[in-house]
Amino acid sequence: MAKEPHVSPIETEDPDALTTATVGIVGTIIVIIVVVFVQGLYGRGQREEFQRKVVDEAPAELRSLRAAQRTRLAETGWVDKQKGIVAIPIERAMELLASDPNPGAPR
Repeated sequence: MAKEPHVSPIETEDPDALTTATVGIVGTIIVIIVVVFVQGLYGRGQREEFQRKVVDEAPAELRSLRAAQRTRLAETGWVDKQKGIVAIPIERAMELLASDPNPGAPR
């Protein structure tokens, strides 16, 4: 029987420095791109959430105030009965003003 030559399990060649540097640089660039992309996604989601929760949603107090103002603009009633001042719906007031722009002027 012939003996097979002994092969050493240790590599004797040095790694290629250019290949190692290229892999390191490309890997670093990919990591930076991924981090910037994830930050952009997070920032976008945060802005959308802020818009949905804070900006688009009117507080309950503001909604009730606006509803009361709309009701007041649409109703008829006395402002000062002794002086003869009456409140009329805003639509009617605009119609009257459009038909006679200076109602207090002498005729």
